[in-house]
Amino acid sequence: MTKKEQKLSASLLNDILANTSVLLMQTLHYHWNITGPEFNDYHKMFDDQYNMLFQDLDVIAERVRAVQGVALGTMKDMIKHASLKEDPKTPKPKQMIANLLKQYELHTADIREALVELENETLDFGSKKMLEDMLEKYEKTAWMFRSLLGKL
Repeated sequence: MTKKEQKLSASLLNDILANTSVLLMQTLHYHWNITGPEFNDYHKMFDDQYNMLFQDLDVIAERVRAVQGVALGTMKDMIKHASLKEDPKTPKPKQMIANLLKQYELHTADIREALVELENETLDFGSKKMLEDMLEKYEKTAWMFRSLLGKL
């Protein structure tokens, strides 16, 4: 890849890294603060999700480095680069699911846009494959949330 392609790839990946960080923290917030009859099921589900997101953060950051970029590493930078916004409140369990669904839908839309840009502007097949794999996982998570909300 050219330097220009590497720079574009690193920039797109850092934006996704930032959004994944926000989604991780939102999931942790809900995981730690869930109450009510749904506690056990949602607590376990959020546990699975934040573990997946944490692993993805590392994969994304390492890919940024592989394309000769510098991975974002501070919360200040994550928040600055993220398009996702966190919910500072602790809503009822069903609203937690609705909020996370919206975030996953926005996140997958951003990943799709990055994939199109990578396809059109670079030969960065490694980043594309990585993002395609993540997209598939996040779409499945969104489907599960829609199912929980009866929105199929």
